[in-house]
Amino acid sequence: MDRTQTATAVRAQGVDGFARAWARAIAGASFPDAPRVDVERWLHGLSERLVDIVLREPFVARDAADIAAALLEHTYGASDVLAATIEVCGTHLRTALESAPGPELTDRIAALQGAFARGYTHALRERILADQDLIHRAARRATTERVQLIFSAPTVGIVVADESGRIQDSNDAFARMVGVSRARVMGRSLPDFVHPDDAARLGAALADQRRGPATRPHGETRLRSETRLGGPDGGVVRAELSTSCQFSGGRCEVQLTLVTDVTDRHQLQESLRYQARHDALTGLPNRIALGERVDELTARGQSRRIGLCFVDLDRFKAVNDDLGHEVGDRLLVAVSARLRATLTDGQMLVRMGGDEFVLLLADTTGIEDVTAVAARVLAALADPILVGSHVLTVGASLGLAESEVLEGDFEDLMQAADRSLYQAKDAGRGRWVVFDADHDSGQANRHVLAPMLASAVRDDEFVVHYQPIVALGPGRTRSMVGTEALVRWRHPRFGLLPPEMFLGSAENNGQIAALGRRVLELACAEAARWRIDHPGYARYVSVNLSVGQVRAPGLVDEVDRILVASGLPADLLQLEFSEAMLLGPTGDVTRVLGDLAERGVRLALDDFGTGYAHLARLHRLPLHTLKLAGPLVIRDGDAAADPGTATTLHALVALGHALGLTVTAEGVETEDQVERLRRARCDAAQGYLFARPLPPEKLQAWLSSEVLLAPAQSGS
Repeated sequence: MDRTQTATAVRAQGVDGFARAWARAIAGASFPDAPRVDVERWLHGLSERLVDIVLREPFVARDAADIAAALLEHTYGASDVLAATIEVCGTHLRTALESAPGPELTDRIAALQGAFARGYTHALRERILADQDLIHRAARRATTERVQLIFSAPTVGIVVADESGRIQDSNDAFARMVGVSRARVMGRSLPDFVHPDDAARLGAALADQRRGPATRPHGETRLRSETRLGGPDGGVVRAELSTSCQFSGGRCEVQLTLVTDVTDRHQLQESLRYQARHDALTGLPNRIALGERVDELTARGQSRRIGLCFVDLDRFKAVNDDLGHEVGDRLLVAVSARLRATLTDGQMLVRMGGDEFVLLLADTTGIEDVTAVAARVLAALADPILVGSHVLTVGASLGLAESEVLEGDFEDLMQAADRSLYQAKDAGRGRWVVFDADHDSGQANRHVLAPMLASAVRDDEFVVHYQPIVALGPGRTRSMVGTEALVRWRHPRFGLLPPEMFLGSAENNGQIAALGRRVLELACAEAARWRIDHPGYARYVSVNLSVGQVRAPGLVDEVDRILVASGLPADLLQLEFSEAMLLGPTGDVTRVLGDLAERGVRLALDDFGTGYAHLARLHRLPLHTLKLAGPLVIRDGDAAADPGTATTLHALVALGHALGLTVTAEGVETEDQVERLRRARCDAAQGYLFARPLPPEKLQAWLSSEVLLAPAQSGS
């Protein structure tokens, strides 16, 4: 049965009961003279509309505002209608829809309650303002008897002030709000009864109005109530004000302010906000609260190290199946209490749903912080738990992940911890597994990824990381001269994937041109942004070109368009191509490379020294740089084992210089390798010794200084 059929069945079975419960909740106060059956009949239509909102695809909670306005219109704003409606939605509506499919039912009803409350209070505000306008007009023409009748209003506070703002009269309703007698109100100003943080603003608005009729202050403020000073609200009364002046000869004679107590409304909104962010069963923060906490940690683009510990109970389903959901719920409450006891400062426990919890650790120093928490969690759940007459033993499997997180990166960390959790379950339960990017990437084999490439390009799932390229100066001084742009696939299931997992497939299935174009757009835009953020920045960005891109028509026009769109000067773009492009007839390739060089674009021959390049052709190509392949960078111990390797390195660097080219070495990992490259007079290098490929945000640290005085050990 699909959702539409289910919705029809639920309406047939449950709406009548919900309408009856709703009528019982509000009929006594709101319809004292109407038979309950008539109220129930009227509410039946509204009940059907509420069910439609909850079950409809897509879910649009704001439609509840129209129902709220209709309810206000028929109940005349009775004070208990909103609270009663919210309560009955949270209980009887959930019961009426218990057969509806989908785990999001609770979230939808919570969202419905919030939207209903906002719609009701908005409609109530509009009604109050309209009624206040009537009172203002009546007060200007009223007889003494009429004025006294208006002043006797039991719920709306009325304050009458003179041209200086001193109160000349008020009614009992206002005196009750501020907790003093009417006599103690006289002669003072309205801001005297307002919270100190709001008093100056309100006083200025009232004074502006007395100087001219153009302004009419209205809105909310906080009153101080002397009778509530010891209460939980600290003596604060939330009030809505609407003020007008009576002018004569351009001078304000009377300033009339109507004051409505909206404290209950604020308390209801706070209650709804709490309910929307906390699990109803355990009282723990929920997924919404978790997201808000992460947004708070990464606000204003700052990065924070965050650790996650996903907790999934191992034998919970058996408890539910054998002993029932009531015992299962009580077990979850007991587990929550034990997990709470493991928390320390900077940690947050969240119930994600079912028997799954998450511990968030802020400002971690490494995965060791998370494993320490994991050990405490397993120890806390090791002892049996007494639930009624049942002694239950429930263990847990844990998935751990820890990383530096910037705004927008948290979902990747969540996916990493979640996948580690399932690895822990597969490994035998009752243990934790730390996220391993290499192992995780291995699960996403190329055969699985290939069919997903087209949609990934269309949905823009690719990002670019940047590896610094540094000049090899004297001693240990290094100057950053450029960066190489390296594509990554931000896969929604497998996380961040390296290029070797998908570039071959992209070449084979025709996606490489679109993917290469997107990488070039991102790299040029980022490099142009660095020039704006760092005046004087003149380092190039190097982007790899595939064989398919170079041989496809329109590459030169495409590069022109991207450079113009990004604002990046042509001489700050370096395009890398492989030796494989020089195989066979090279007329078209040479022509394309020549056109690019004429525009000022730098050209680099990548992976030089291990491929197929005909050395005789090199001098004909408009090159700027030779990039030595990683295997040519001598590994520690290789020099003694094969002295010829060092000779080859010196010869290739000398060849590049003889052709007027700069030479860059890839794959540098040790200081010994740097020293050998320097002796060979190699111009620049890149590799893990300096930095792994970095996301754009992390590269900012490299851009803060022209000279890097020592090698930096950085990870991505």
